[in-house]
Amino acid sequence: MKSKFSTLFFLAFTTILLVASCEKSNSEINKDLPDPIKIDLRSSEAKMVKSDQQFAFEFFANVFNEEAADKDDNFMVSPLSLSMALAMTWNGADGETKQAMQKVLRLDGYSDEEVNEYYKKLREALLKTDPSTKLAIANSIWTNKNVVIDSDFIKVNQDYFNSVVKSVDFADSKTVNELNQWAAENTNNLIDHVIDETDPMALMYLMNAIYFKGVWTSEFDAKNTTKKPFFYMNGKSKNVDMMHQKTDFNYTENQLLQMVELPYGNQAFSMLVLLPKEGKMLADIISDLQKGDSWTALASGLRKSDVDLYLPKFKTEYSKRLNDALINMGMGIAFDPSRADFSRMSDHDAFISFVDQFTYISTDEVGTEAAAVTVVGIELTSYQPPRTVTFNANRPFIYIIQENSTGSILFMGAVKDLD
Repeated sequence: MKSKFSTLFFLAFTTILLVASCEKSNSEINKDLPDPIKIDLRSSEAKMVKSDQQFAFEFFANVFNEEAADKDDNFMVSPLSLSMALAMTWNGADGETKQAMQKVLRLDGYSDEEVNEYYKKLREALLKTDPSTKLAIANSIWTNKNVVIDSDFIKVNQDYFNSVVKSVDFADSKTVNELNQWAAENTNNLIDHVIDETDPMALMYLMNAIYFKGVWTSEFDAKNTTKKPFFYMNGKSKNVDMMHQKTDFNYTENQLLQMVELPYGNQAFSMLVLLPKEGKMLADIISDLQKGDSWTALASGLRKSDVDLYLPKFKTEYSKRLNDALINMGMGIAFDPSRADFSRMSDHDAFISFVDQFTYISTDEVGTEAAAVTVVGIELTSYQPPRTVTFNANRPFIYIIQENSTGSILFMGAVKDLD
């Protein structure tokens, strides 16, 4: 079984607000970079960050278990991309569906305004905190041009999520190209295909895209990259490109793992590498991270240390349908055509037909480039899409002229012959 410790890296996206406050020091820091912009959070927002982290760990654990039962290979997910796409969708849910989605996001107990304001503040702050790191977060909603969409739903997603909203024809094959092109444009072409076809029965597709490119604060020297063995869980090994440097990093450990923090740019963003200790498994770490304040305690233990670091270069491309994971987390009602309530989107009955996520990450001596796209498909329960018919009056016909409000017929006639 291939070791997957590298897959934990992307959790940094949802935990940076916590670890960014930890002590930072590195002899290789570029002194020309501006300091990170501090993100000030109200007490309620700080609690929401912790809730968001718990959502991330639970989501990751569900995918981890699914992958372990399948090919058991490398994978990567973006909790932030998923939670933002689901939050946009949640703005159209009502009743038990809304409650279930909010509980899965670990944001139950907060008002609509608090939740939306949280995502707005998070998105805007992440984009500003480090000008030396490239980060883009984009949202879009593609609606069925033949169905009326609630204007309040559209407005709240535009105001809080900066969503681009387009009304399109899902029966037109060109629409598929538009959705895929949007994904490509917002991930620096790392992810350029997220959907094969659009369903005429679809109410809408909600999409989130994240693009990240960060340069290590302390870069690895390519001269120090050598072939070294990487040991799999089944005892086999393979020689891989192993990067190496010895310098100051924030580090901590406990009975389960060692953890090192590798900052990017001005240290607003970091990669956190969690390595199981001998005799421990990745599943042990996953289980522990889901316990209460386990992550808070671990991150607070980071201290400057002289670290002799070996890290393999790696690249992962991954895609996953997340229906089962989200249903297992408690969101089943949203996928049930007979129970889902998305009445704040449209007067038509609808349900979530799929949630797909596509991810990419590449890490080398210079830094990390990563991207994610999440697509939420909303399907109509019962709807007859307009169809194209041919009416060719090339034979005798009757005509009627009426007053429409009363139905009063003013004229009737027949055309039998045309001179």
